[in-house]
Amino acid sequence: MVKVIIVFTIADLVLSLIYAKIPLFTRVWHYKRWEQKTCFQRFSESFFAVLIGFLICLAINHYHEVKNPTGFEQMLIDGDAEYLVVFGDEYVGDADLALEIKQGHSRDNICKIISKICKEDYIQKGSNALNVYTEGEAYIIMDGTVKIGKVTTFDRKFGMVLRFYWNP
Repeated sequence: MVKVIIVFTIADLVLSLIYAKIPLFTRVWHYKRWEQKTCFQRFSESFFAVLIGFLICLAINHYHEVKNPTGFEQMLIDGDAEYLVVFGDEYVGDADLALEIKQGHSRDNICKIISKICKEDYIQKGSNALNVYTEGEAYIIMDGTVKIGKVTTFDRKFGMVLRFYWNP
């Protein structure tokens, strides 16, 4: 983002300096007014107006990104998906798998969701004796009397990430 701002400012600066000497994009009937202004006035009116407009657009875009969910997060909110796989070191960390679920679930519901996830074919963990319970802030996954993994959670803007750690 910083690179975009720097490149745009440099481009705006160069074009404004050129506009101060040569009447770029100036209509014939505005040429007399352009001639009456000093080079500094010509530079200022083109440089600062464009730069302020660009910064306003960036602020609106940033506000939109912060306040609105992404398409995948919207799928969780709308109920189109129960959970989604998330990628990136900031979400996965040292976990074996990271999934995002919708916020607002109780601890019991999260246990049921983890159990359902463990019974899915692509993870291939758990059997009919699968049990998930809470231990402090973590969720422990048991297969009968054998601990097969644990799940830790952390909140995101519009969802909750479940980090799965399987026992070797």
